[in-house]
Amino acid sequence: MKRKIKAGLTSVSLPVFIADTSSTTGGGLSGVTSASSGLIMEYRRAGESTWTNLTPQSGKTLGSYLTRGIVADGSLAGAYEVDFPDAAFAAGARFVACRIRGVANMLPVLIEIELDAVDYQDAAAFGLSRIDATIGSRATQTSVDAIDDFVDTEVAAIKAKTDLIVAFPANFGNLDITVGGAIAELGVNALTANGAVDAIPTAVFSALTTATWPTNSFGKQILIGASTQRTVAVTGSHHVAAVLHDAEPNSIPEDAFVDGALSARVIATDAIDSDAMAASANTEIANAVAATQALSRLDSMIESDGAGQFRFDTIALEMAPAGGGGGGTDWTASERTAIRAILGVPTSGTTPTDPSSGILDEIRDSIGNQTINVYPVSASTPERVAGTTLTFYRDESRSVSVVTDFTLTNLTLQFTVEDQDGNDVYALNNASINRSGQTFTVPVTTAVTGGNGQYRWSMRDVTGGGNSVIAMGVLTVQEAASNG
Repeated sequence: MKRKIKAGLTSVSLPVFIADTSSTTGGGLSGVTSASSGLIMEYRRAGESTWTNLTPQSGKTLGSYLTRGIVADGSLAGAYEVDFPDAAFAAGARFVACRIRGVANMLPVLIEIELDAVDYQDAAAFGLSRIDATIGSRATQTSVDAIDDFVDTEVAAIKAKTDLIVAFPANFGNLDITVGGAIAELGVNALTANGAVDAIPTAVFSALTTATWPTNSFGKQILIGASTQRTVAVTGSHHVAAVLHDAEPNSIPEDAFVDGALSARVIATDAIDSDAMAASANTEIANAVAATQALSRLDSMIESDGAGQFRFDTIALEMAPAGGGGGGTDWTASERTAIRAILGVPTSGTTPTDPSSGILDEIRDSIGNQTINVYPVSASTPERVAGTTLTFYRDESRSVSVVTDFTLTNLTLQFTVEDQDGNDVYALNNASINRSGQTFTVPVTTAVTGGNGQYRWSMRDVTGGGNSVIAMGVLTVQEAASNG
């Protein structure tokens, strides 16, 4: 947390939040007091190489200052008010770092405070000693006189510039200017003092035609009617004919449509015929009409079943394709009779629970009650690893896998087999032993299985020169049928 205060400020109470490291949601740590076990309060000012450790003091209340005091700030878990001593904020350092830590499950709180020479809470003088002093304490009379002389000189220079004053034209008064600032009419000799044209009589405007205006002039952009009327007609004589590229909203009134189509008031009779339409539009209309005819025919083929549903009528189904339900079937009447006889299905179409006739019934009667015996296979695969006992047969070479309680991935292993007298008859070093997680796999050769007997085996961890037993057990070699 970072703060800024004026250096030398006393009785400083700081609001802090102490997070609970055991919380998975970022919750605060409750119950921290001055008596909490392990609580450390300390500060270090800029330029110091060691931290000043503080002994927390009890008795602080919320809103009052008590040096080295700490108290919960309301009901929010993790919110506290803490008071560091005035010496931490004394003038003479650029910053001070304050810390609170040490309680179980407490995330350490670091408060970095910049010690400034100004007071951000002083609205009048910003904590500056001279900002409210009189003008005389900051400016000499000599400097004030110099400013006054400069102003007088500049004003005199402005007055001397008579070329800044421009005389109005001699006939400026002949202009008829309205209250809004517009020129209503040019009078005789208007503006001639500045080289402007003589007055333009009002009659000139009525005599102007499109031929009198130069190309691209203002007049070429004015719509002029052949009549003396001031408005342009849209019907009758002197109307304006134009191609409609765009229309203003609501430019076509509602009564221009009759039952969703443009009325005769908008489109004259026979105004749009097939010749006036694009070929693609005629094709689309013809296709739509053909589709409508097909739907009409389909409607004539459907009738009501009297129960609120619909079906194809007899005429529609009388020429149904073979296999469609209304024509022929894959079976003749004689074939269907034969099939019913074989299956023992009555002519009523119902399926009997126990047919008493037909070929299937005869097959059942001929089979009768037969007994089927299933004999188990007597041979079984021997269990080679039973707990810690490993079983082999004489002159056999094979690998076995053993599960341990240790993670073997990074261990250095050694596998040893010894006889009843304690003599090693077989040994494998780490490179010859495969391992995966807690399981190791070792190959056992005829060095062990050359003769029947019982042996002891062990797997050891020799990592870093150690010698600890991970697993051990019995290895037996039994007689089996000879290989040739």
